[in-house]
Amino acid sequence: MSQKESDKGVERLRHTIVLPNDHGREIPVSGYLEAEDMHFNNADGMLTVEKIFDLENGKRAYGVISAIGHSRERRAYLIEEKDDTVHMSNGSVTLDTPTDILLELLAMALQAEEEQHNSNASCEHMLDKLAANQ
Repeated sequence: MSQKESDKGVERLRHTIVLPNDHGREIPVSGYLEAEDMHFNNADGMLTVEKIFDLENGKRAYGVISAIGHSRERRAYLIEEKDDTVHMSNGSVTLDTPTDILLELLAMALQAEEEQHNSNASCEHMLDKLAANQ
């Protein structure tokens, strides 16, 4: 179900849906679709769909579905910013984290991911040459 709203000449649709969740209860959402992304990983065949909804007043809902073949995993989270703290819930577990600590953890995760990518990329050209010679 959707409702239209006009904000500064831009029309937004309010969506009323339920985000499926395999790791907690399903999360009902009534808000505006703020971002949506879909990507496919050629290496492992995983399709991932992510959606972020603006629930207003500093609240967001995040839903992600990942699937490989007939296997899928669905996760949903409610995220609320309150002063210097971020309140997160997956419908089962709730976590309050200071924003600066959360940003530090995110930076560490991105750095580790970049290091992993650089490690894999440094050998990629050798693997490509080996494959070309076969």
